[in-house]
Amino acid sequence: IHICVPLEFLSLTENNSFRTSQLTRSSGTLCNILENLLMRKISILFLLFISIRTLSQNNNVDLSNFKLCELTIDDLEMLDSELKQVKLEEMDLCSDGFVQDGRFENRIGYESKLFPGVIFQKYDSRDNAIAKIHLTREFKGYLPDGNYIEVKTLKASDILKKYDSLDSWTSRNCSDYWGIKKDDKLNFYVRIDKNRNPRYPVDQKYYSEQLIQGIDIISDCYSYYEKEKEKPKPLYVVEGKEVNEQFITDLKPEDVDSIIVLKEKSAIEKYGEKGKNGVIEIKLKKK
Repeated sequence: IHICVPLEFLSLTENNSFRTSQLTRSSGTLCNILENLLMRKISILFLLFISIRTLSQNNNVDLSNFKLCELTIDDLEMLDSELKQVKLEEMDLCSDGFVQDGRFENRIGYESKLFPGVIFQKYDSRDNAIAKIHLTREFKGYLPDGNYIEVKTLKASDILKKYDSLDSWTSRNCSDYWGIKKDDKLNFYVRIDKNRNPRYPVDQKYYSEQLIQGIDIISDCYSYYEKEKEKPKPLYVVEGKEVNEQFITDLKPEDVDSIIVLKEKSAIEKYGEKGKNGVIEIKLKKK
């Protein structure tokens, strides 16, 4: 049994810095409650805070801390109340808007002053989870794979040298850009010069020396959600009543007084077969 009481969660101050938390340890363990959805939200915010600190220290954005499909627009709004919706060009799609990419909400994104050169895009219009990040020419920092780039000075030849197994010079024919793709998750774009004819075969020598105009980082949130469904879920109990994951997700951290995590034998002894995947008991603060 792991007990955390009291539990003062990580919280944000007005200047976007974190106030330290009082997370009580039990048997030398930090309660292991990062396994549940409530603490996952806090861990995501903490990783974003680390990215902000890195940016303030060296002007570089570190995308290795961004977990697509887990990170949400709501998380960003907690960090930046001035987060704004913007329109953007989809460099891999037809300019007429007829072709759509079902992996994310097309042509609509969100910008934050905390992450220069980064545009966040949702999974779809109903889901606030972020499925795509678009990097503009203002971006400077680290990609999720750890490679450092400055888009403003990045050439296609730099990408061709940096990565193996690339799908190079792809286009839908109706797009204004050539794409250089890595596993269809990391996409670099070079503007097509429409005055150069014929368009095919591609003048690789010319385009290799052209500057990258934008980068897309895309995650398949549908597959992510399907895998999450397959994972064994603990039993959630709030104030003695069984609740679902959505109830836990909607809980405000400041309303939680304590969390008790029951595992294996102790969970089954108290809750029977329903407790075989563990039980998370939550008590709320008295109002």
